[in-house]
This record gives sequence, structure tokens and C-alpha cells, in this order.
Amino acid sequence: MKLMETVEHKVLYRDPFAYCAHPHIASLKDDLWVLVFNRAPRRAFLLHPPQDPHYYNVILRSEDQGETWTEPQVAPNYDWYGVECAGLTPLADGRLMLNQWRFRWLPVDLARRQLNSAEFLFPEDWAIHLHADPELSPVLPYPDDIVRRITWARANGGTYVHFSEDGGKTWNNTIALNTSPYSGGYGMRGGVQLPNGDILLPLSDVPNYRTVFLMRSTDGGKRWQKPSLVADQEGLYFEEPTLLFLPNGKLLMLLRENCTHYIYQTFSEDGGYSWSPAVQTPIWGYPAHLLLLPDERVLCVYGYRRPPYGICAVFSTDYGQTWNVDETLVICSNLPNGDLGYPSSVLRSDGSIFTVYYGQDKDGVTCILSSVYFLN
Repeated sequence: MKLMETVEHKVLYRDPFAYCAHPHIASLKDDLWVLVFNRAPRRAFLLHPPQDPHYYNVILRSEDQGETWTEPQVAPNYDWYGVECAGLTPLADGRLMLNQWRFRWLPVDLARRQLNSAEFLFPEDWAIHLHADPELSPVLPYPDDIVRRITWARANGGTYVHFSEDGGKTWNNTIALNTSPYSGGYGMRGGVQLPNGDILLPLSDVPNYRTVFLMRSTDGGKRWQKPSLVADQEGLYFEEPTLLFLPNGKLLMLLRENCTHYIYQTFSEDGGYSWSPAVQTPIWGYPAHLLLLPDERVLCVYGYRRPPYGICAVFSTDYGQTWNVDETLVICSNLPNGDLGYPSSVLRSDGSIFTVYYGQDKDGVTCILSSVYFLN
């Protein structure tokens, strides 16, 4: 790995009373950028969105390519709590699409009295998983009485898209997506719009987190076709896809894989109707984000949750057929622990790259961070 030089690091958002993480950035027309991330009350122990109903997706906006940012605003409104990480998709007509997965939450005692109580996950159900998590449990160790401290239960929810006509200031025209036969659809990197106008939205099968599928709309997001399978392989757990339309007309999708922690990839040559078998790349880390550079190189950024904890990048000069991991670039390193990552990037008008991600500062506050750098 090679540590990058002349990188400008900044804290975009920090709240000592909140846990802020999992950002995704999108570049709209002119100098307008929109950033979405998760925010919940900061606790003495660590709960990510699948375990906490207090998570909101919040929006920051910048009209000067990341120099200054607005204060965070909940999207689409405060009724949308208990959500997973969200994704943004700029559309050709100037609209911005926000995709969300929202769980159903109830107080524990009320959930136990439900006729369908078997559909709920209770604190004791996920306490074992939390204690055994090799990455996050050492960060803020879970107390022995965590079952008593968690007073809510979780059931399956729904997948939704919302649309904004004013660059993320307000959201309307909410549409529920039917992801059947999959239990739900979670995606945190948005989708793409093809030259023919089709909107493609890759999602993972929440709460199973092992299958990736694709939703398609041919009418600007009003109606969505039945989901089509992208990746499902025995013994592998795929989730958190990122999708890129390539200059050669192919689609490239990278997938997080939770058994090996290597990134997998798959291609489509027919506009997303069929996909090649997912194969393991030499990239260890997750989740990834793809950016096509002006010279047609493909930049992949990803979180690296082992020492030296940080954010890394690799290039492909052949549209993702190969990745030169021997020249891996370290954008940011020596963060305090593995509670980090989810980077995504946009290109500035001066040719530099603006990458956002999350990580803890020296005081243990989890922040939304950025790095600006030039590539050779």
C-alpha cells in the first residue's frame, strides 16, 4: 500500500451527542452536491441501523463543491425513522431519487403480545451476534445487561423511493417497491440511469443480507418491474452493491461479501437483464464505491477495517476486468478502530477527487469525514 501525499482531510459533520455514519454523496448539476448519512443518539455501546429504531437518514447540501455545507435535515421527514443506510440517484430530468429501507419497530412488551410475534427479532435474538462481532464489539464493548437496555423489537419493513425536484431540499412522490420474492430491499449507493432512460436500482435482500437483485423502472420511477436476480451463491453472503455504467456499454457491479470480506464483482452486457457469475476480486475491504474518471479509468474506494484502519483506493484501466492492488492507495489511515468506512467519491471541477466516509475522532465521536486529493 502507498500512503497518498498532499491529501486535505476535513470533518464535514460532528455532533458529540450523535452517532453519524454510512454516507453517500451525489453530484448534481452545476456545483450542487448532496450527501446523505445515518444519524442516531450516541450510546455507551454501538448499535448500527439494523438494531436501533432511532436512526434517521439526514441530508447535507453544498453549492460550492464541498467547501461549505448546510445543516443536516431529515429526509424525507421525521416519520421515517428506523431506517437502514440510504442511497442517492441523480436523474437526467434534474430530479434526485432517495432509496430507503425501513424496518418495523415495536416496544418489546407490545411485540411479545402480537399474534405474529415470531416475525420479530427481540433483544436476546441479536445480543449474541453483537457480542460476537469481531470488528465492532471491541470498539464500544457491549454490556452484559444489553438485553435489558434494548427496549424495542424489530420486524420486517419495506423498500421505498422518494423524489426531490429541488436538489434534496424537499421530498415527495413516495413509492413503495414490491421486492417479492425477496424479503426486502436495502441499498446504500443508489443506482444508475441508462442512456435509454431506464433507472436501475441494485438492492440486497434485507434482513437476510446474502442475495443481491435489481429493480428497474422504464418510466422515470413511477412504476417498477419485478426484481431480477444479480448474485446468489451458496456459502457467500452478498450485500451493499455499487453499480457503474461503463463507456463500453457494460454495467459493472461490486458487492460486499461477509464471509471472506473480499469484494466480488459481476458484469452485465445487456443493460442489467442478465449478469455474469460473481467472482472474487483481489480487493479486501468493504463496502465499495465506483467512480468513472475523465481518462476512463475506474476508481474504487473502500473501507479497510484492519490496521492501519482507513480508506483505500484502487484503479482499473480495463473497465474492471483487473484491479492493480499492488498499487493500492491509502487515502486516510490510522483511524482509531474498525468503526469506519462507507466511502463514496465525486469529481471536482479542478480535477481533484472528493471522497466522503465516516470514522471516529480522538474523542471517540463518530463523524462524517472527507478527503480531497489529486490522482496521477
